[in-house]
Amino acid sequence: MASSPASRAAKIVSASLLLIILLPSAFAQRPPVQGPSIPSMKTNPITVKICVRDARGLPLEFAAFVRLHALVRSYDVKSATGEGGTANFPNVPPGEYEVEVRATGYKTATEPVSVISFGGDFTVYVYLQNESTDPGANAPPQKVVMAPKLRNEIEKGLVAMQRMDYTTARARFSKASQMASGNPDVLYLLGTAELGLKNADAARACFANSLKIEPTNQRTLLALGEIDLQTGDVSSAILVLEKAFDLNGADWRIHYLLATAYARAGRLEEAKTHVLRGASLAKEKGAAVVYLLGEIQDEEHQTAEAKETWERILVAFPNDPIVQKTKSKLESLARAPSITEQSADGIANLPLPLVIPVGLISAEELSWAPQDIDSRDYRVANNAACNLDDVLTRAELRLKSQLMNFEKFSATERIEHQQLNRYGVPGPVRSREFSYIVFVRKTPAESVYLEEDRLEGNDLSTFPTSLATTGLNSLGVSVLQVSSGESYEYRCEGLTSLRGEATWQIRFEQRKAAANSIREWRKNGQIVDVPLKGRFWLTANNYDLLRVETDLIKPLPQLELTLDHLVVDYGPVNFENGKVKLWLPWAAEMFMELHGNRYHHKHYLTNYYLFSVDSENKIAAPKNVSSGNTQPSPVADAAP
Repeated sequence: MASSPASRAAKIVSASLLLIILLPSAFAQRPPVQGPSIPSMKTNPITVKICVRDARGLPLEFAAFVRLHALVRSYDVKSATGEGGTANFPNVPPGEYEVEVRATGYKTATEPVSVISFGGDFTVYVYLQNESTDPGANAPPQKVVMAPKLRNEIEKGLVAMQRMDYTTARARFSKASQMASGNPDVLYLLGTAELGLKNADAARACFANSLKIEPTNQRTLLALGEIDLQTGDVSSAILVLEKAFDLNGADWRIHYLLATAYARAGRLEEAKTHVLRGASLAKEKGAAVVYLLGEIQDEEHQTAEAKETWERILVAFPNDPIVQKTKSKLESLARAPSITEQSADGIANLPLPLVIPVGLISAEELSWAPQDIDSRDYRVANNAACNLDDVLTRAELRLKSQLMNFEKFSATERIEHQQLNRYGVPGPVRSREFSYIVFVRKTPAESVYLEEDRLEGNDLSTFPTSLATTGLNSLGVSVLQVSSGESYEYRCEGLTSLRGEATWQIRFEQRKAAANSIREWRKNGQIVDVPLKGRFWLTANNYDLLRVETDLIKPLPQLELTLDHLVVDYGPVNFENGKVKLWLPWAAEMFMELHGNRYHHKHYLTNYYLFSVDSENKIAAPKNVSSGNTQPSPVADAAP
């Protein structure tokens, strides 16, 4: 009897393994069910709409100049953007093109575009970066190991801060900064001590130095934004706080401060959006946020709504210091119910949370793993309609068009393993290189699945740790297959930017009643399905996969697995002198909390080789193969 895909995949893993983590394609275990049919592509000329956006996803306020030219034919047309920052190119034949966009004050953007159509217009999104943007701003921060003496100084400084003894705290943090001048958290804490001593300029200098080391340090951006608000520099505060929001949009303090900044700038609709989100996140800490909502409603002459909002504070936050000010507001409304009575300072002097209490961290709370995907909000562009079915169909078509012509490819895989202590401090790195091999399998249902293996095998004795992983390629294939829709629910969250490219952001989550998971663990011979939620990002112009990020839906007590966060970055790999290109994994990071222990794994895939297969299934030598790539770790890239 011929072996099934499930039995063939089972041979990848030795039965003697004590523990192995698998990231298999659902289709490596069984042939996929027949999914919805994919419509055929049209070959008639279509209208291509090129929408030019700034880094925030907003249309440019002035015209940009767009060139669309074909790579294999004579088509070469230029146009300027009009209303909505869009340039229209009618009667464009489907095929491979290059888009070039120029605009004053922005870096020239050049992107390849595969113009395909299922009957309607084809829309392309191009994000422009400001000329002053630092290309290294999104570089992975270099974490500094916290030695015991350094940690001791920080703890003593934090104790002094809690006593409001800012002079002692400054001395402790100053000494710590001399011990670890490259630690952004230490500089941040020194800045909070300076704020406690009313030294705003010194605090600003500390925060600026912290951001030079780690431009994505969220706490520092938050503190710097608040200083700008306190000194009346609203424009600067908005810029800084928007950066903080892009890094972590699920922190109520960021929403609160950003709403305050927008309100002071007269941008009340944007302020209301953020204050509502901030109130929902702050919960029992949100008295000041709710008060701000009342201020905005009052400013918009929504007197009844403002009265109801402020009355809610008296019930929900009876012991908060802001209650007295709330009562004064309600009394003023009662005296003049039809006219909003604004104080002299009004919305220009809204209450702000204190930086110092908000910013305090203990050494044990230093971040060691990325946040859960549902603990972050992302900036998505307005007026960019996302049709989920269309996006997923195009992505699957793109995937199959690449993989259907290949049988096998291999790569050099480097695995780095670290165990972390309770402070988030990593231990020594244990690493090993493997020869990684992937077989592309087709099914009668016109789907593909991948079988992955290491030439050295999956014997745990060959790994730097007792945890082994496989399936980084299969993960991307699985989430894009139409058949996955039976087990997973998808939602298109909108257009955003990742690695400087316009991307569609898709959230997915395994259905409660789903029998199949695209992720499983094997432990002591038993298989445990791992229900996942996550997001993936597709290039908006070619529908190539850029990144997959996953988390547990809930902890798995049977494995004592409380955290499992995976990020896989994908990118183009060229074969045969650039004539053949596949989108394959560049790197991956995995963060786990297992049996109370913390682990951090890194995978790097380089030196990809593509093999041809003759009629007798003999593997031929690779032909004209370009060397692989060396790409940065994916996790530290700032949020989309």
